[in-house]
Amino acid sequence: MQEATLKELEERVRRLYRERAAPAARRFGLEPSEKFTGAAGRPAVLFLGNHSSGKSSFINFLLGKEVQKTGLAPVDDGFTILDYAERPDSLDGHAVVTHPELPYRDLERYGPGFVKRLRMKLLPAPLLREVTLIDSPGMIDSADRGVGRGYDFIEAARNFAERADLILFFFDPDKPGTTGETMSVFTESLAGQEHKLLILLHKVDLFESLGDFARTYGTLCWNLSKVIRSKDMPHLYVTYLPGHSRERPVKIALEDFDRSREEVVREIRRAPVRRADNLVTALYLECRRLAMTGRVCLEAAGEYCRLRRVWALRTAAAGAAAGVAGWLFARQGAWTEAALSVLAGFALCSGLAWAARRALTRFREQCRRPEFLELSYRSAYRNELGRKERADLDALWAQAGRDAAALMAAPGPARIPRGQGVRWFARFWEAARAVRQLERLADEEIPRLRRGLGRLKPEGA
Repeated sequence: MQEATLKELEERVRRLYRERAAPAARRFGLEPSEKFTGAAGRPAVLFLGNHSSGKSSFINFLLGKEVQKTGLAPVDDGFTILDYAERPDSLDGHAVVTHPELPYRDLERYGPGFVKRLRMKLLPAPLLREVTLIDSPGMIDSADRGVGRGYDFIEAARNFAERADLILFFFDPDKPGTTGETMSVFTESLAGQEHKLLILLHKVDLFESLGDFARTYGTLCWNLSKVIRSKDMPHLYVTYLPGHSRERPVKIALEDFDRSREEVVREIRRAPVRRADNLVTALYLECRRLAMTGRVCLEAAGEYCRLRRVWALRTAAAGAAAGVAGWLFARQGAWTEAALSVLAGFALCSGLAWAARRALTRFREQCRRPEFLELSYRSAYRNELGRKERADLDALWAQAGRDAAALMAAPGPARIPRGQGVRWFARFWEAARAVRQLERLADEEIPRLRRGLGRLKPEGA
């Protein structure tokens, strides 16, 4: 029942985006988001971490069988998707990205180096009926993209992070956040995905003493403080796997860490509930981002309209003044002065028209500069920003600003237009109406959709 309800919610979210938000995106000259246009999939949990940090072992523990290879050295250089099937099977990367019923067709853009390292394992494991598990290659010391991998690992990790409903990031006692790729993944791949993230200090059963544990815990917190810009550190789940202790006896008590591991497992099993919330949140943020992009571009377009109107009034005033002067001279019979007045007026109007074209051209070029777009953003949201600090708007502008810059540099209905008259006004009005519809969708309809999420929660959750 819960799965059917989740599918119903996902279809409703996709329908709202398809019918309400996607047309606005196209009107602004933007491509619709792939996260709402692709095939639907199960709730997903992504496993990230350094090599030998225990990702694959944790997956084997969850599934109750040896599915993923494990070892101290890196044993895998690609992503593995684990999904449910009645009979065990496997698909290579080409089959995964071309399968019409799987939501992974967009992964093909990372190139053949990525595709040949991608695989899917289908297993009759009960947990996989509820969630899809995604294992990742262990992170290495190089911070350069694609070094030794053959594909852009940072971008691929971001793609999986965006589609995941829960992200587990593993650290172990030997490498508490020291690899170069770890820092890049935190600052780039996981930017904006922090609400899905659980950080695990794994293999706690390897510590010789509480002193060793304290030093490693402090080192991990220090390294994370460099990439997580927050006054308070996120909660760290300190875990280990029962039955995986090494030959030497365990030197510290593990009861508290059993509870921590059980809490992580509960969060994994709650992935369907998380997915419901993530779907609604993603639609809300997408609508707000599109509305902000359109609103800022329309602010710039309105400024362009005002500038053009000023120059038109100046030219009209100069022409009218010359015409009145010529008429007055003509009434007095001073035909030479009248002719000179008309010629002077024509020259002045021509000069003003040339200056207007130059000014408008400079304005269009100026619109591509980040500082101008920042001013347009401040002007478009002057009422909201004037009352108090709005960190939410500033964070959203960090994303929408890139779309606005692209719109200003390419043709599209919301960019600074070259046309005039009724056609230009109609395009401007349609874009403004699209912004209002997006804001109404984000402020009124999506909150109603979120209030209905309570029925997706299982009893006792």
